[in-house]
Amino acid sequence: AAITLMREWGVDAIRTYNHDLAWQAGQHVSACWETEFDTPEALIGTMVTVTLPGALGSTRDDALRLRDALLFEDGIEIPVHAYRDRLRSRISAQIYNDMDDIDRFATAVLSRVR
Repeated sequence: AAITLMREWGVDAIRTYNHDLAWQAGQHVSACWETEFDTPEALIGTMVTVTLPGALGSTRDDALRLRDALLFEDGIEIPVHAYRDRLRSRISAQIYNDMDDIDRFATAVLSRVR
């Protein structure tokens, strides 16, 4: 099915969609969370690393706790890691994702800040 879809849509169209979604996701979640996002678009492929709100912690244990909460309470599987005294997450944009998925992630994170 995946190969058929790639042939139907074309690899370049899928790559462009994934890139555009990753770029929009980085900007969107950082605006929602009021965190910095200054990665140039030229450095974004189909994944983007975003800084999570500071109130969520800064340690490896905080990262694991948030990752597990997102997975087991919200059904969102996404890597969360501690780096330079902040938590960060990597959004991997794929053809089966859209901005509704990004909004769901942003909202789930915000629900843990409040």
